[in-house]
Amino acid sequence: MGTVTEPFSLNFFIKSLRMLRKLKMVKYKNSIKLFLLFCASLISTDAFSETIVDASDSRIEMLAESNSMKPGDGLLVGFKFTLNPGWHTYWENPGDAGEGASIKWNLPNDVKASEILWPGPERIPVEPLMTFGYENEVVLLTKIYTSETATIPVTLNAQVSWYTCKEICIPQDAEVNVSINPGNKTPSTSHDLLYKTLKEVPTPLKSAYRVQKIDDKYILQGVLEGNDHYESMYFFPKEYGLTNYSKNQTYEQNNDSFSLQIEASDAEIKKDSFQGVISVNNNSKTKFFEIDYPLTKSDSNEFNLLTLIVFAFLGGLILNVMPCVFPILSIKILRFIEQSGDSPSKTFRQGLLFSSGVIISFLAIALLLIILKYGGETIGWGYQLQSPIVVSLLFYLFVILGFIFMSNLVVGSSLAKLGLISFGKNDSVESFLTGVLAVIVASPCTAPFMGSAIGFALLQPSFYSILIFLGLGLGFSLPYLALSAKPSLLNFLPKPGQWMETFKQFMAFPMWASALWLLWVLSSQVNNQEVIQVLLGALMITASLWIMGKNNSKINWIKWIVRLPLLFLFILSLWLIPTSYDDLDKPNQEQLNYSPELIKNLRETGSIVFLNFTADWCITCKVNETIALKTTKVRQLLIDKNIAYVEADWTRKDSVISLALEQYGRTGLPLYLLFPSKGEPIILPELLTEDILLSYLNEVK
Repeated sequence: MGTVTEPFSLNFFIKSLRMLRKLKMVKYKNSIKLFLLFCASLISTDAFSETIVDASDSRIEMLAESNSMKPGDGLLVGFKFTLNPGWHTYWENPGDAGEGASIKWNLPNDVKASEILWPGPERIPVEPLMTFGYENEVVLLTKIYTSETATIPVTLNAQVSWYTCKEICIPQDAEVNVSINPGNKTPSTSHDLLYKTLKEVPTPLKSAYRVQKIDDKYILQGVLEGNDHYESMYFFPKEYGLTNYSKNQTYEQNNDSFSLQIEASDAEIKKDSFQGVISVNNNSKTKFFEIDYPLTKSDSNEFNLLTLIVFAFLGGLILNVMPCVFPILSIKILRFIEQSGDSPSKTFRQGLLFSSGVIISFLAIALLLIILKYGGETIGWGYQLQSPIVVSLLFYLFVILGFIFMSNLVVGSSLAKLGLISFGKNDSVESFLTGVLAVIVASPCTAPFMGSAIGFALLQPSFYSILIFLGLGLGFSLPYLALSAKPSLLNFLPKPGQWMETFKQFMAFPMWASALWLLWVLSSQVNNQEVIQVLLGALMITASLWIMGKNNSKINWIKWIVRLPLLFLFILSLWLIPTSYDDLDKPNQEQLNYSPELIKNLRETGSIVFLNFTADWCITCKVNETIALKTTKVRQLLIDKNIAYVEADWTRKDSVISLALEQYGRTGLPLYLLFPSKGEPIILPELLTEDILLSYLNEVK
């Protein structure tokens, strides 16, 4: 071998890289390459054309799975690098410094070689930088392809360049070859090593996953399949300029899903896809998976953002007439009639306080959803109704409100302050809390226009999410604010009288209807015994309220003697709430149940597919199903055109469906997709009629 000049210092190397990073050059990676080439000019190693070559601090050996083959056969070939202790070489993306190995082939025209198949790398920190590569030993694989007319025997000749680093970095070059004889393929002594290494090459991640960029972070979320439980996870980007290598990545696992937060690169380089390798550790075993997720361009320009705020505003307006909300607002509006003698400024102040309660509550929901999103949860409007606990508590609330409307009992000062029964001296707190209560009872409802607006909000940076939820709150509170500003708009109503009490009692029925609907949702999540438990809890709560309302004793100790057992009953009713899903045996259904594999298989066979994202708690979904999806004409047309009808039921929490929704820019329901036999899916309107749906189905091919 030839002489080797004195190697350069790693400290000098790092200082130079720091200087390049401070320049914030878009061509930073190219700068590293130029720098390394400069370093390479200081060092040289002679190369030998043979199967094994010893270089400075490393050895390279060319391996083949067989020493013989026939024309038309393929052959797995490897380059085994053996490194001296403490030395390392680099992956295809070396990280903050270095350069991955490269191979220049010298082959006959009828013999081709694939790109390098890289095994999963490891992190090699070189403070303050982070590099990706291999220590001790690594085998880089390629596949050789021959034509039917290839001449065998053949010599596979390759010029290999690589870097080895410790406290110094040395570029290496070697020319290696292996001769292949004619004949049947028989395993060589390297066969097992090569195929063992092939298993270490990352394979595509099969489970559902998605990537979204939130502010300066990428959030990778996915579904854990089977018994997969990963103790740790790390993402290795394949290209420079995607992530910040030196920053820690945050991994979280929640039951059947995972989340990985990765800080984005400071370099302003636009990427079309989030491409790389994730390493996962489970029981001290490491696996590697490839991911490649398209990064959609943000639609958050000023016009689109304004449009979505308007949609949210309209959705908030319509939310006022939903059956779960209308009774609360109706009773509060009657307050204007009762206070018709008050000064206009006082009435308007009450309207502002109510609106403040509404808007602050919506902003609090937005902040909570943003926090959950950063925590890796797959979220959306209606997300809370996937929990049996939340559904049961809302059921209790609607039963209680209906009871209060009907009974006209004053049950505690706290309820009186809500402005639903009587009005104390503190009207300000009363109005504000009524706004809060109105948002709580609105939480199960989704009005038209809300789905697209909130779906957009939850997939965008935090600032846009807050603006859209602000629009929702303004739309929701506007009618009440307008009436408080001009009470004369209610002059068409009769003067205060007994009719107001009758109307308030009548409003109990929409409350109870909403409670029955919630009970139906609950029945899809838990078994019959647990539904009966919740009904028993509601009975105990209403009985307790009735007794408290009848307890008119002016002696405090007597009041508390009555209240303590009732408090126990209230706690017992909470204890009866189911806390988890039950495995329910669903009846056979005509539709197909959603899975990504099912959609993929149907599309590969050229089938037309109608995909309905629905849930029992989605009122709009159920209305659409009644008036459009499940009519005789629509069902017959689906049969006549052989359209596969697939339902994705999101009644229960389902990470696969959550990820599928977000792939189409939604985080809420309803969503209807019509897949033609070829081409991209068609997104149908949120509000369907039979005629609208039939027109889409007739046109699709």
